[in-house]
Amino acid sequence: MNAMMRTPAPESAREAVGRLFSSALRAGFKLTGLHRYNTATGDELLRVVRLKYPGWASLTDAEREALRQHHHCDGKGKIIRQMHRTDGSYLAKAPAKPANGWPLYRPPYPLVDTKPLIYVEGEVCADELAKRGIPAVASLGGAKQAGDSDWTAPPHDALQWPDNDQAGDGYMIEVAAKLHAIGCTVERIDVASLNLPEKGDVVNWLAMHPNATADDVLALGRAKVEPEPAEPIDEAPQALPDPLPPVPSFNADWLPASVRAWCVDAADGLQVPLDFTAIPAMVALAGAIGRQVGIAMKRHERWIELPMLWSCVVGRPSSGKSPALAPARRMLERLTSEERKTYLSELRDFEASILVAEATKANAKKAIQGALKKGDRSAAEAAAEAAMFAEEPPSEPRLIVNDATVEKLGELLNANPRGLVQFRDELSGWLASLDREGREQDRGFWLECWNGNQPYTADRIGRGTVRIEACAMSILGGIQPGKLAEYVRGAVRGGFSDDGLIQRFQLAVFPNLPADWQYVDRRLDLMAERTAWATFQRLRNLDPDAIGAERADGIDVPFLRFDDEAQTLLIEWQTELMQRLRRGEEPSWMESHLSKYRSLAGRLALVLHLADHDGGPIGADTLAAALDWCEYLEGHARRIYAPAIDGGLSAAHLILRKRGELGETFAARDIQRKGWAGLSDRDTIGDALELLIEHRHLIESTEATGGRPSIVYRWRASP
Repeated sequence: MNAMMRTPAPESAREAVGRLFSSALRAGFKLTGLHRYNTATGDELLRVVRLKYPGWASLTDAEREALRQHHHCDGKGKIIRQMHRTDGSYLAKAPAKPANGWPLYRPPYPLVDTKPLIYVEGEVCADELAKRGIPAVASLGGAKQAGDSDWTAPPHDALQWPDNDQAGDGYMIEVAAKLHAIGCTVERIDVASLNLPEKGDVVNWLAMHPNATADDVLALGRAKVEPEPAEPIDEAPQALPDPLPPVPSFNADWLPASVRAWCVDAADGLQVPLDFTAIPAMVALAGAIGRQVGIAMKRHERWIELPMLWSCVVGRPSSGKSPALAPARRMLERLTSEERKTYLSELRDFEASILVAEATKANAKKAIQGALKKGDRSAAEAAAEAAMFAEEPPSEPRLIVNDATVEKLGELLNANPRGLVQFRDELSGWLASLDREGREQDRGFWLECWNGNQPYTADRIGRGTVRIEACAMSILGGIQPGKLAEYVRGAVRGGFSDDGLIQRFQLAVFPNLPADWQYVDRRLDLMAERTAWATFQRLRNLDPDAIGAERADGIDVPFLRFDDEAQTLLIEWQTELMQRLRRGEEPSWMESHLSKYRSLAGRLALVLHLADHDGGPIGADTLAAALDWCEYLEGHARRIYAPAIDGGLSAAHLILRKRGELGETFAARDIQRKGWAGLSDRDTIGDALELLIEHRHLIESTEATGGRPSIVYRWRASP
C-alpha cells in the first residue's frame, strides 16, 4: 500500500528535454547544453536548453529551411530555449523574471581562486573557461538581453572577453557601464590580437590553445576600461515604439479563382487592403453553402466540419472597412431575394389551398350532419377526414440576420436549416449586448453556434421552450481596434470574457492601410461580378449527390473527403501544430485560438474547393492554400491580441492622440471618465501613463488636496 501511494519522483531536466523537445530529437537534433541558472539561495530558477543539428552544413537549402520552419532553429542549426520546473515537471518557457533581473550564469565546476572574474558572451564560453578552473560568468540571452540581468553583485575586479564582432563590443560596453555602477574595476581583453575568425569567441581560442591554463588566459593582452562620462540628460520626448507587430500581406492567389477578380476590383475601387474584401467574400461563400455539405477530417472517425466562419475586419473609422463589407453582403441579399420570389409563389399557392380547405370544411359539415341524421357514423368520420388540411405554410427564406434574440434565432434557424449569417457593421455593439444583465445565457448559445451541428434548447418563462435542431451561424462584421482591445484583454486576463468566444473569430484581420489614398470613380468590373454571382448561386443550390458527397449513419449532413495526398498533408500539418501547442510555449489564450485551426483548415479547404470545383474529393493543392490561410491568419491574430499584452503601449499611443482633449494637466481618472475605446481599464491606463513618463512625454507630481494627495500628470513639452 505504501508503495502504491508513493509520490512520483520529480521530473529530471534531461527527462524534460526528452519530453518537451521530442520532435526535434527525433528529427536528428542533439542535446549540447543544459545550463542551470540559480537564485541567490542556490535553488534552480531555469534551464537554458541547447540543441544542435549535426552535419548542418552538408544539408541542402531546402532541407535546412524545412528544419527551420518545423523546429524554429537558427541559421546554424541551433535551437536555444528556456524551461523551468513547476509542480514537479518542466514547462518549455521561462519563469517570471525576478524583481532584480535574471541572475548571472555561473558554471557548475570547481574553480581556482583567481582574479579577476571573467565576463563572456554565452553559457558555452563560461563553461569552457570553468572546465579549466577559471571563474567566468555570462548573462541570460547574451548580447541581446544585458539590460534584463541582475548586476547588483558586490564590487570586484572584472575582465571582459567579448566575441570578435561588433555586437560583442556593444554588449561589453553596456556590461562595463553596469559593472562601473557597482564599483567594479573593469579590464577588457584585446580580442583583435588573438587572431580569431570573424565572430570568434572564447571557445575558438581555447580550441586553438588546448593546453591553455588560467595563467595563460590572465596573461593575454588587456586594457583598462574607464567609466563613460555621464551624458547630459535629454529632456526631449522620445517616440513610443510601434505597438503592433508586423502582419503578413494577403496574397490574391489564396482566393478562389471564381471570386478573385471581383474581390480585387472591389478593394481597388474602395482604396482598401485586399484583406477587407477577401475575408467577407470567404464568409459569404461559407454562408451560401451552409449545412448542405461538410468535410470529413478523418478516414474513420465521425469528425465532420461544416463551413461556419466567424470573421472580424479590424480598422480605424477612416479605414474603409464598412464599405468593404458591402459587396459580400449584397451577394447574400441577392440570394435571399431570389429565394423570396419562390417563397411568395409558394405562399400564394398555400393561401389558395387554405381557401379551398375552408370551403371543403363548410361542405363537409353538411355531409357530416346528413350522415349523422341517417345514423351512419362511418360516413360522417370519412367526410371529416376528407376535409382535414395538414399542409404547413412555406418558411420565409432568410440568410442574413442583424439583431435577434436567441428565441427568435431559434425560429429562424428551424425555418432555415442550412444556417444563417449574422451581419453587424460594428461588432462592438453585439459583443456589448452579450455582457448585459439578463443576457448571460446568450453567450452559451453563441458558443454552440460555431460548430454548426449542435442542438440547443431555450426555456423561457412566457415563451415556453424553443428547440433549435442545429445552431449554424457564420458571423460577418467589423470593429475598431480600441473597442476590440477591451474584449481581447478580458480573454487574456481571465474572468467572464475568458470563455473562448473571442477565439472563435478565426477570420480576424488587422491589415496595414495603404500609405496613399486616391479618389477613384470608375466602372466596376461587371464580368468579374457576374462570375462571382454565378458562383454564389451554384453554391446556394448544391446537390450533395451530384457533387459526390457521402452519407453515413449518425451524421446528418452529407460530406466530402480529402484525397490520399491531401489527407497525408493534413495529418503532417496537424501533428506539427499540436506538438507545437503541447510544448507549452504559447499562453493559454493563444493556445485556445490556434488549437481551433485544426477545424479551420478543413472549413477553408471546403469553401475553396466548392467555389472552384464541381465536387469530388479535395486535393492537396486546395488544402495547401487553406494552410496558407491559417499561417496568414495566425500573424493577424498575434497583432489583434498584442494590445492585451503590450504593457499599456497601445493605450499610451491612444493617450498621445487624445492629448488635445485632455488639457495640459490631468489625472488618471480623467482619462477613464472620457469613456474612450481602449482606455476604460484602470490598470491599462496606469501602465500607459508609466510608459509616457519613461519616454519623457509626461511629468508626474503629487498635489495636496486637503485630504488624500492627488497624483496629476503634466505634458513635458509642446506637441
